[in-house]
Amino acid sequence: MLNEKSKIYMWISLILMSLIVRIYLSQFEGYSSDIWYFKIWSRAAYYNEFQDFYSSVWSDYPPFYIYVLWFVGFIYSFFSSSFDINTTIFTILIKSPANIIDIITSFLIFIIVKKYAEFRTALLIMLSYLFNPAIIYNSAVWGQVDSINTIFILLTLFFMVSGKLELAGISVAVAILTKPQSLLILPLFVILTIKTLKVKILPVKTRISRLAKISMISSGVFVTLALPFHLKSLKITDVLVKIIRPYTTGYNEYSYTSLNAFNLWAFPGFWKPDDIPFLFLSYRLWSYILFGILFIYVLYVTVKTRDNRIIYFASAILFFGFFMLFTRVHERYLFPMFAPLAVVMYMDRRLVFIYWIMTFTFLFNLYDVLSLLHTGQSILHGYPYVFIISAINLGVLMYAIYCLSTFQKLKDTSLLPGNE
Repeated sequence: MLNEKSKIYMWISLILMSLIVRIYLSQFEGYSSDIWYFKIWSRAAYYNEFQDFYSSVWSDYPPFYIYVLWFVGFIYSFFSSSFDINTTIFTILIKSPANIIDIITSFLIFIIVKKYAEFRTALLIMLSYLFNPAIIYNSAVWGQVDSINTIFILLTLFFMVSGKLELAGISVAVAILTKPQSLLILPLFVILTIKTLKVKILPVKTRISRLAKISMISSGVFVTLALPFHLKSLKITDVLVKIIRPYTTGYNEYSYTSLNAFNLWAFPGFWKPDDIPFLFLSYRLWSYILFGILFIYVLYVTVKTRDNRIIYFASAILFFGFFMLFTRVHERYLFPMFAPLAVVMYMDRRLVFIYWIMTFTFLFNLYDVLSLLHTGQSILHGYPYVFIISAINLGVLMYAIYCLSTFQKLKDTSLLPGNE
């Protein structure tokens, strides 16, 4: 057993190891288009007032990440008085929020798992995220920021399981203000909130009052963080349109089957218009139907399961299903699945295989796309490895859904800690 002093040294060593690896990898350009936009947005946020940001540059990102980029720009101003965006130090700084948040997320995973499992199990699961090659590649090499909305998604789930619904409401609001994909957990949050209040057998008036309070707090946080970017307009309708715009712009801009994601829509081909008819319906409508069926099933299993920890697994399935079944999906959209999936790995060893298989197919997807983008090429339809990886991903999704359906039965098996 480690004493407290040894544990402190261990935490410091792990953080430094992960940080050194990430800083080294962050010096490389990554996906130049994303990095260039992030640098431009950081400079615009630093030099302009927030209310002028969206009029000074093009951006399809919601406001919360712009706050992060403003802070990065503030730090960078100490290194470059001319704010030269073409420096290695700025590239490292631009990638630093995602890298730091990845490290914090791994410790949050440790804290959650440690509540139910022994120290060694929690540590191993934490390490599986802290040094996950796909997670590191996405944040430190590619330079994307999926880790920021992911930590708020995980905090939302953690607060929901802990019964701290007001804090969960704040977290889900910030997650949605970071990346539009976070909207996936909003119905889960609403339904589980109602379920939690119902289970507590509270008077109807008390439940309604609590729901109203949670709604007001989460809505208040959302509006408070978004409003500084839209103060120029005094009309409420104009403000609402501008707040909603980032959630529709990106989706409508890329009306294609698969945007380099190795998913179901990789089989008919990448970057094909998703309004192409197939069996009397368009690809897009089929994606709505397929994901809608999955969504309803996941909500059904979640509601009927007494153990609230299922919401970690349920949210992982939703993000997995969104990546695999929806059209207009980028290769990076699988990222938010890994943190909640890591949390429940201690409950079911089958999930360990899902976690690592998807880690390496996700890593291959990212690496393949980024390598081709660096050479100015695109993934051509008909590559055998595309079909193979996409088929593996689809098979793993089906297996994950099966594992979700047997979640309640785990108490009668040796899969749960303590029943071995």
